[in-house]
Amino acid sequence: MTQLLISVKDAEEALVALDAGVDIIDLKDPNVGALGALNLDVSLQILQKVQQYKQLSPHRALPLTSATVGEVHANLDALLNEVDARVKMGVDIIKIAVSDLFNNTDYLIDIARLQHTKLIAVFFADQPMDLTSLEKLKISGFYGAMIDTHKKQQNLLEICSLSTLQSFTQACKEIGLKSGLAGSLKPQHIESVVAINPSYIGFRGGVCASESRVNRLIHHKLVDVKEMLQEHNKIKSKAQVSLSLALHS
Repeated sequence: MTQLLISVKDAEEALVALDAGVDIIDLKDPNVGALGALNLDVSLQILQKVQQYKQLSPHRALPLTSATVGEVHANLDALLNEVDARVKMGVDIIKIAVSDLFNNTDYLIDIARLQHTKLIAVFFADQPMDLTSLEKLKISGFYGAMIDTHKKQQNLLEICSLSTLQSFTQACKEIGLKSGLAGSLKPQHIESVVAINPSYIGFRGGVCASESRVNRLIHHKLVDVKEMLQEHNKIKSKAQVSLSLALHS
């Protein structure tokens, strides 16, 4: 089943996402790039809202939280400090941009020591992608990998073919990595994306006012996307059951 990740920039938006029943609340500042790191104080406010929501609605499943740590760091220690700060805060998943540092064995060893948290490596579809490094990521203790877009003028499906994306999700599944897809996705893309079976899909601009990622989230858009995703998950599940029955009949 494909889950829904929604990026939020403050506690108010987190409440909107919680009420819509999203699966992963992603802490990100859309004003400072594709993987803009959100202010730590604001991040803590969001996490507190998530915990408060759990106390007020114990019957509802609590979503996971994820956070980005920016894209450019002066050195490895600076990156690890950003990761550590969010791990100590209680964030479940940390997303790190793939860079030349991933070719450095020492870097992977240092990152691997953070295996008590879930680390996701983010590839950018509009930059050169070396997907042969997926196996290295798995060995180094990463939880998953995702493909996003760096520039937001085009959506993911305009940059990557469905066959390329499916090869990515399949490769992740075969080696035990979670797979994520994001990048200016809109509701009309859900059917095509769910069909290639990523672990989760990410939305921001497509569920904001005027479809601008720097504007505020709109509750009814989140609800619509969540319902569409649930429906296509059901359709996919039924198709898989039918295929299994046909193969074994």
